[in-house]
Parts: sequence; C-alpha cells; structure tokens
Amino acid sequence: MFKPASIYCQNLCLLAKLFLDHKTLYYDVEPFLFYAMTESDSTGCHLVGYFSKEKNSFLNYNVSCILTMPQYMRQGYGKMLIDFSYLLSKVEEKVGSPERPLSDLGLISYRSYWKEDLIDDWKARETKRGNSKTIEPKALKVSGFSSHRHSSEI
Repeated sequence: MFKPASIYCQNLCLLAKLFLDHKTLYYDVEPFLFYAMTESDSTGCHLVGYFSKEKNSFLNYNVSCILTMPQYMRQGYGKMLIDFSYLLSKVEEKVGSPERPLSDLGLISYRSYWKEDLIDDWKARETKRGNSKTIEPKALKVSGFSSHRHSSEI
C-alpha cells in the first residue's frame, strides 16, 4: 500500500476508535483491505462508513471492522456495507462471517440484515409458488443468534 492510502486507512481506524470501544487496529493496516462508502453533494464527498477485512483471513472473516458514521445510521447504509462484504465473499468463492466479538450495534445490524434477507428469500419463494402471504420484519422476534455463532451454523 503506498503512503497516502496507508495514512488514509490509519485515519479511518483512528476515527472508528471514537465510536467503537473494542477497536484495536490503528497503524498496521497493511494486512487489511479497506472499503469506504461516501456520499457526494455540492460540497464534496462525505464518509458514510467503511469496513475492513484481512487480505488473507485464516478463519474466512469477511469483515474485521465495520462502521457507519452516526449521522448516517438507520438509513440502510450499514446493511449496504454488510451486503457488499458478502458479495465480495461470493466473488472470492468463500463462506464468510464477521470477526468476533461483534459490538452491540454490530450484533443488532447483523441480526437485522439476516432477518430481512431471510424474509426476502421467503417472500420470493412464496411468490414463485403463487402465494401472496406477507410477513412484517418488525413482527418477528430474533432468537438463537449469538455473536459467537458462525454464519455457517445459522
């Protein structure tokens, strides 16, 4: 990684430390890939969030750290970052899961992501069968999902 990119990634890590208590990566960013999401307007580009992942993860983690900036939370950006991390795993032909432990907000985000993903899949199958039943995601209670469980076990 050339110097400006390395410094940018270090700054992303330091920024994340302000919002994530368990964040430990600061300076040794070389073994990681960083994916930043920005929003563009008339004043320029603004960081929405980012995630990082190990270049060579022995445990097939597809996310090492994920952060959505507070002003962009609850707008679907976190789910987009999670979705993109799984898309990358598919392209790499790997089964991936986020690194543990998840923060409280990370656990909530992943539970929400998987709940919606499963409901969307169910709806698509029911539509294919000719059924028009609906489920409201808010009506479902998620249980049995631990921050220590791997995605292959779910």
